[in-house]
This record gives sequence, structure tokens and C-alpha cells, in this order.
Amino acid sequence: MKKANILIVDDDKFARVFCREVLEEEQVFEIYEASGVDEAIECINKGGIDLVISDMVMPEKTGLDLIEWVNSEMPSLRVIVITGHGTVESAVIAMKMGALDYIRKPLNPPEFKIVVHRAIDRIRLAEENEELRNSLKLHNIGSRITRTIEIEELFELVFDLLLQETGATRGFLYLVDQEQGESNVIISEGFDVELNDKIDSEVFSAYSDVISSAKGPVTPDQIRPVNVKFRSSIDPILSIMFVPLRNKKDLVGMVVFFDTEREGVFGERDAHVATFLSEHAGAAIENALLYSQAKILTITDDLTNVYNYRYLNNILDRELLRAQRLNTNMSILFLDLDSFKQVNDTHGHLVGSKILIEMAGILKQAVRKVDAVARYGGDEYILVLTDTASNGAMIVAERVRETVENYEFLKDEGYDIRLTVSIGVASYPEHASGKIELLRLADEAMYRGKHGRKNIVYIAIPEKTSQMSSISPISSTKEGER
Repeated sequence: MKKANILIVDDDKFARVFCREVLEEEQVFEIYEASGVDEAIECINKGGIDLVISDMVMPEKTGLDLIEWVNSEMPSLRVIVITGHGTVESAVIAMKMGALDYIRKPLNPPEFKIVVHRAIDRIRLAEENEELRNSLKLHNIGSRITRTIEIEELFELVFDLLLQETGATRGFLYLVDQEQGESNVIISEGFDVELNDKIDSEVFSAYSDVISSAKGPVTPDQIRPVNVKFRSSIDPILSIMFVPLRNKKDLVGMVVFFDTEREGVFGERDAHVATFLSEHAGAAIENALLYSQAKILTITDDLTNVYNYRYLNNILDRELLRAQRLNTNMSILFLDLDSFKQVNDTHGHLVGSKILIEMAGILKQAVRKVDAVARYGGDEYILVLTDTASNGAMIVAERVRETVENYEFLKDEGYDIRLTVSIGVASYPEHASGKIELLRLADEAMYRGKHGRKNIVYIAIPEKTSQMSSISPISSTKEGER
């Protein structure tokens, strides 16, 4: 069993030696001495002391002063007080202040040993209980992590739990794109990430050797020059900890916690907790990525990798609800490639499939990230434009029409296939208030163009007028309105 480190505090050297000799007979204690409260505090601050045995009456500062300091700075440390007959009341006060026990002078060696052994047993039991509570807590936290299968939710949960359990106040989580060789900060805490838009690359540059070789959490001893910008200052990082997040052996991301006010903030316990949580995160990341891939397969078109018809319904429901809640607009573009059957008849269905893939790429380039592209079926596509009224939708539609008209399909494979597209536009709330009606009106507008002159954009007219007409988007709208 590991020896217990005991600090004897007494201004009387004879009393200290007597206590030392009595306790060293047990051969299970390591004894340290201090002649006063200040010397005791200095010894305690060095670390490793399990129990303090202090005389109550000493010059300048008393045993009560020592207990008060322990309560403030080292609340987990336990103190036994030694009191004379005339200071029993002070011993009672000490017990109320948190002293573990007291013993009266003159010391009776057998009784003194019993009191000290009992104190050490209680301390060890409390430590074991604390470890058990911490282990149980970490087990429950680990279970929360492994049950989370949405990848975005998982990263947020892991970051928040690491933040809580390590006591960190500032940090960020960045994801690594292995193919592009880039990183991207997705979560931050305790500082303005917009003022530090390159902090991930700056940290990586300064600690590249540490990060690249890190198998688990790392707290470098040597702090390297990285500054963090705040609104009113630029402060150097004084403490830092890296927690790699891996999918098997591949580095997926990194949690970086730092402190700009204190040195040596992150200790062994922080590294232990971070190791436990990052190991659970690794298994959860693998499951979440598999789930994410499976989820993508269920919502995307097998050929073109844009959204499929099934998921289109969810997108329309979501965007209509959003438009209704925020009292804004949304629009649908219904597109059909003109004379696409001739391509299949002339060049074969394999070439036709490649054209559909290129067409999907054109459409994704034509819209914003907040918009959606879906394959409706065959050579038909639908664009869902959020926060967009009919005039803005017509601008997008005309831009798509013109792009397709001037595009050389499969040019890299030696073909020069030219196609055009007919597009129908319908908007909420201008033309309809429901998903089915919007789709129908956009579809009918598209077919008016397809069965007419082709290579044209038509906008729907509300059902009550029973008419549709083509509109020149260049003359009737302004680019700035989109």
C-alpha cells in the first residue's frame, strides 16, 4: 500500500519530533514537518500531502487560520487538530469549520495512532467513493456519446462534455478534410471566432509536430507563440490542450482548449477525462458517419447525387412552413431537358446518364447553398429557392436556361452535345399556398414551354385566372432583387 503523506505543524520542535517518532513506528506514513502556518502552506502547495496534523495554539497564526486557508484553497485536504485542556472550545470551533478530528495533549501514543489511522481510512474511503462516482459519471457520459448517431449533434455533444469535465473556458473544434488538406472551425467557446478566422491553421502551424504524432489528448509543456484576438486586446495562449477525434485511425477533427490568463491549467485528470471521452467519441463517430452515409443514400438520387423525389417532399414541407412562419417567399423551378429522348436514341442510354449527371452539376452551381436541387424523374429536375419571390426566381431560371443553351455536354469525352431546357416557375404565396398546387402550377408552366417553342421560361398564373404567360426576366426584373 502506498504510504500516506502526513504534515505535522507545530512551533514546538520537541512536539513535532515526538509525533514523527510515534507515527514512523507504523512504517506506513511519510512524515513532513512545518514550524508554523506559513511554512505549512508552502509545503501543502508543493502537493502530495494527504493529512495535516496541526497544533491549535501557535505564534502569529493559529490552527484555525490554517483550517480557514485549507477550506479556501484546498477543500479536499483533511486536518486533525491537537489541543490542550484550555483550548477544547477552539477544537470544537475547528471541527465546525471542517476539521476531521481532534486529540488532546498530552498525546497518548496508542490513542494518537488510532486517531491518525482512522483519519487515513476515512480519507481513502472518500477518495475511493469519489473515484467511483467519477467513474459512474463518466460511464453515463460515455453512454450518451455512443447513443448519439447524428454527426452534427455528436460533435456538439462531445465538445460540450469535454468543456464541462475539463473545466475549460475557451476552445474550439475543427474538422479536417483529408482530401482537400483543409480544416474548418465548426464550434467555439469563450472567444470571437470571427476575429480569429485562421486560429485553427495558426495553432496547427505552431504545434504541427505535436498534433501529427498525438495518439490521444496532449498538454504540451512548451507553449509556443499563438495569439488570440479579443475585442479590446490581443493575448498570448499560456496553456493549451489538444484532444484528437478519430474514426479508427483517421483524424476527423481536433478539440483545442486554451487559456490566455493562466499557465499549467490542464493537468493529469483533464487528460484522463479527455482520453476517456475521446475514445468513446471515436466509436460514436464511426457509427455516426455510417449512419450519415446511409441517410444520404436514402435521400439522394442514385445517378445524379442530388436529392431524390421522396426527400423533395420533405424539403417542400420544411420550406413552406418556414415561409409561413417568417412571412416570406419561396419558389419552385420545374425543369425538363428538351428533346432528351433523341440523345438516348442517338448516343445510347449510357451517354444520356452522363448528361443527366452533368446537368445536376450545372444546377447545383446555379443556386445558393440554402437552396435545394432534386431530380423529379427521368430528365426532370426541381429547384427549391428559399426566401425568393417570383421575380428573383425568374432571374435564376433565365440564368439556368442560358447556361444550358451554351453548354457543351461531355466535352471532355469528345462529344459536342447541345441541349436546351424548358422551365416553369411557381411561387409561394403569389401563385399557391400548398405544396401540391405549387408543383402542379410549375409543372404546367414548364409543359407550356415544352410543347411550344421550347428553350423558354414560363411563370405560373394563379388558378383563378386559368392562364399562364411567358415573361421576359431581363426586362421585368432587376438582378439586385434576388
